[in-house]
Amino acid sequence: MATATRAAAPQTPDIAPVESRASEAFGRGAIDTTVRLTTPERIIFEYPLAGPFRRAYAYILDQLFIWAVMAVVSIAMAILAVGGFSSLGPILVAYFVMSWGYQAFCEAMFNGRTLGKRAAGLRVLSDNGVAINASQAVVRNVVGAADGLLPFFYLPGLTSMFLTSRFQRLGDLAAGTIVVVEENRSRAGVTRIVDKPVLDLLPWLPMRIAAGSDLSRALSDYVLARSKFGPARREEMAEHLAGPLRARFNLPPRASADAVLCAVYHRVFLGE
Repeated sequence: MATATRAAAPQTPDIAPVESRASEAFGRGAIDTTVRLTTPERIIFEYPLAGPFRRAYAYILDQLFIWAVMAVVSIAMAILAVGGFSSLGPILVAYFVMSWGYQAFCEAMFNGRTLGKRAAGLRVLSDNGVAINASQAVVRNVVGAADGLLPFFYLPGLTSMFLTSRFQRLGDLAAGTIVVVEENRSRAGVTRIVDKPVLDLLPWLPMRIAAGSDLSRALSDYVLARSKFGPARREEMAEHLAGPLRARFNLPPRASADAVLCAVYHRVFLGE
């Protein structure tokens, strides 16, 4: 969930914890907090951070998926090899690929989400608030997998999460990433916009844009009121927020401000 509001002065990204989200842990504040990011365009985005317990839930779901795949592969190889030892090699290869590659592949290809993170409502972002790239996905998962090996058994990663203000494991610190919570929104009363300029912009945007109360309210108020104004007035009203959103999501410069806000509204509230 990301909140966008106008900031006064900073010209470089600045991230800091700003508010509590959950119960006390080890006597030093909440498990989940919110980080505030000020972009060079002077737009503030706020992200609720995922604490260790919610991340553990996503991890367990991913491990269950990996073991389900391994069970299918093992059964298939046992049948093909008629129970011989020749099936052992492919099974070990499959286990290596799933253990070391599954999460990195999913996070790189599906905008920072594995199946477990999707079910838990989590997403991996760069620590400046933008989507992670493939190299970050690989680094965070290789380092993260290494701290789970014996004799460590995830203790270095857990210790790192409790000692850092953004609950970063060693892999997150190495890759420059954070894990945030994406809260689902009710679709009741959501306006569907089918204007062609808006639909043409949707492929340029992520399938879901995390947005907090301020950005959501601004988008909702604009979409509900836009029908009362002509095209020129819409552009004037929308441009102050559309400009930074164009830059953030690398949208076409010629895209109208009205279409930009409506397209982002579509992704935030409909996520499709």
